[in-house]
Amino acid sequence: MQRQSPSIFNDIVGPIMVGPSSSHTCAPSRIGYLCRQLVGGNLKKVRIEFARDGAYTEMYQGQRSDMGFINGLLGHRPEDPRLRDAFTLAKEAGVEVTFEISDFVPIKPNLSRMTLWDDCGETAEIYTDSTGGGTVRLLKINGFDVSITGDCFELVLQSEASGNSAEELMQACLSLFSENEGSSLSAGDKGCLINIKSRTEIPEEIINRIKQLESVESVHLITPILVVTSNKNAVLPFHSAEELQRLAEENHKELWELAIDYEKARSGWNDKAIKNYMRFVIETMEAGVREALKGDIEMNGVLKPTAGKIGNFIEHDRRALDMGLLNAMVPWSVATMEYSSAMGVVLCAPTGGSAGVFPGAVLAAANQLKLDMDEKIKLMLTTAVIGIAMSKDHNYSAELYGCQVEPGAASAMAAGALVFLMGGTPRQSLMAASCAVQNILGTICDPVAGLVQLPCISRNAMSVANSLVSANMVMGGYDPLIPLDQAAETMFRVGMQLPSELRCTCKGGLCTTPCGQQLAKEQDLRNQQR
Repeated sequence: MQRQSPSIFNDIVGPIMVGPSSSHTCAPSRIGYLCRQLVGGNLKKVRIEFARDGAYTEMYQGQRSDMGFINGLLGHRPEDPRLRDAFTLAKEAGVEVTFEISDFVPIKPNLSRMTLWDDCGETAEIYTDSTGGGTVRLLKINGFDVSITGDCFELVLQSEASGNSAEELMQACLSLFSENEGSSLSAGDKGCLINIKSRTEIPEEIINRIKQLESVESVHLITPILVVTSNKNAVLPFHSAEELQRLAEENHKELWELAIDYEKARSGWNDKAIKNYMRFVIETMEAGVREALKGDIEMNGVLKPTAGKIGNFIEHDRRALDMGLLNAMVPWSVATMEYSSAMGVVLCAPTGGSAGVFPGAVLAAANQLKLDMDEKIKLMLTTAVIGIAMSKDHNYSAELYGCQVEPGAASAMAAGALVFLMGGTPRQSLMAASCAVQNILGTICDPVAGLVQLPCISRNAMSVANSLVSANMVMGGYDPLIPLDQAAETMFRVGMQLPSELRCTCKGGLCTTPCGQQLAKEQDLRNQQR
């Protein structure tokens, strides 16, 4: 099944989550939430397995994947603060959850295998993938192929039917739907699994009629986890940065206006709903910065919180070199990443590993210039629509493409917004984004001790500087020459050319230095004690 076109609030400024990682905290929570719905009784036992050579193995504890999985299995969403108490809540609910490293082939970097048992004797085995930026996909259910991403109301039917009988059952089910967002049939010698997707809740009457069909063994319903649901019939106004620029110039529109046009087509929301949700996004980011700047958060890792200290040094110490707007941008960026590490509620932008760039580059600048909320919304919509144009058919996943597609890509989106802030044209915004991409090509992902701390926090601060430098250069007359579409395509291509050791596996880069290995051992002890 084809990947849905990205949504601003699913893929660029979202999801909202309890930190620290979109791929390894938020996504596991979403996976648990979806998989829990595949057994009908009270959940009693769950076994979660990671491929030995996959990305989870070295970091599922440090990045709180285990807590994320449990949080979702308990029916909680990834932004629910109860994620921090997942182990205690599971014990209180009588749910036994175990984690194992197993020897199956990691066909995807973030592959996991989950087996659930309920108190009615029902079991389910699901293979799942965390696909970047908090997005997920269920790949197999009880041996049958599926493609479930959490953007639909899903009907999942298992039957003993095979061959022509399975096809006939599929058609009988589809006849009960006037429309759907997609369907699939996976059949084998031991029966079949039918999956039908809907944008709206499936009526109880239809469910009952399906349950009465011959050979049906089980029917389960999955509710969506994404903010914006599937919309396969969406007619989108553009599919590339080139088309985005042409639309802006031909219609005399700013990029933020085209962002609204895009999201209206993709989500079906109206202007007011889009602006209101972006306001909520901004308020969430700013609240996290304020909390972290107090300096009294517990990061539970290899670093201590320093955002407030950095801010005080820049503002009050005569030794500090003046950085202009970066005086505010850097502390805000660091504060967001530290708050994420402390399991605060933050925004994936577009990932957890780049959560500090948008608040640091865009919102800190807006606050320094005393812009009101309406202007902040325009800035963030400009940022987001550039991210849409860059993503094409790719997810912003360090496991696939390295750190260049997390804080690196975020810095490109933010650069375009800063150009708009300075009164630049849409063309100049896209040029600044291309400049920023060119600056970060090939940046590896090497999270020391499996945490989103070192070097992630400083790379977010560096990426904020990249945004500002790129924006000022373009506004000053610099031409990066390579169009954004080609620069972004190069970024994803270069990412695939990086060895797996340099793509968020803890097997290369700073992770393999003597100091990095020692920090990993110390963190492993802390993980075992929690």
